[in-house]
Amino acid sequence: MLADEAARIAGSRKQVAIISPDASWGAVSTAEEAFKNALKKQGFATVTAKAANLGDPMRRSQLGLKAGDFLDALDKSAEAGAIVSFAGAPMLSPGDAARVQSGHPPVLVVATASLGNVPGIWSDPIQLARLLEAKTIDLAIIDGADPATPPPGKSDAAHALFAQNYSILRRPN
Repeated sequence: MLADEAARIAGSRKQVAIISPDASWGAVSTAEEAFKNALKKQGFATVTAKAANLGDPMRRSQLGLKAGDFLDALDKSAEAGAIVSFAGAPMLSPGDAARVQSGHPPVLVVATASLGNVPGIWSDPIQLARLLEAKTIDLAIIDGADPATPPPGKSDAAHALFAQNYSILRRPN
């Protein structure tokens, strides 16, 4: 689903930039690897926008995508068709949010507790809604099926499994 959404959003710009947790977080996630493979099959290239230090999951410190890393990734990915964060949503203060340039590539965020073989970065749905309304991000994938969404019609098993476990939050038009 994420690869389909990224390809649709990126359109004719056949490059998708990725924000990933850095090596201190563990191995590259199976979710990210599957995403890259699915995009490659659709003729898209992926580039690393940022390998972000998300903090130490074994400590009681705040975990997540720091504002500086997010802003750096936006700057480095200006020519990409889309940016996908496997490092969760950016943690932006009001001052940081004001530094986000309009016209940046669409940002898709994976804000789930697990990325397969490594932990993910869960995000508060209210914070995600604020980022969506501010047009900082365009789409977020979160844990939990959306009861308001009807079951997929003529979809394959992968789409049906996705719909049973995740929801997609979209930016209001």
